[in-house]
Amino acid sequence: MERRPIIMVDTSNMPTFCRNHCCNGDCSRHISKGMAYMGPCKFSLLKDTEDCEGYISRRKKTMQEIKQIEKEMEEAGIER
Repeated sequence: MERRPIIMVDTSNMPTFCRNHCCNGDCSRHISKGMAYMGPCKFSLLKDTEDCEGYISRRKKTMQEIKQIEKEMEEAGIER
């Protein structure tokens, strides 16, 4: 039986990206930016930490979009 070597990698200097799929695409640590990053990086959950640049939940964003559409419909005189 062949033994494989254990490879240890120091991740202390690697950039960290958030693994949370929030709607804040402008965040410099957003998961989409991590996927596009060429090189070694690490992913961790940054939500509710000091490294988070503004978590926006998908549900909250969807509700805001629905309210905006309803407001535009009301202004245009269109009933639901």
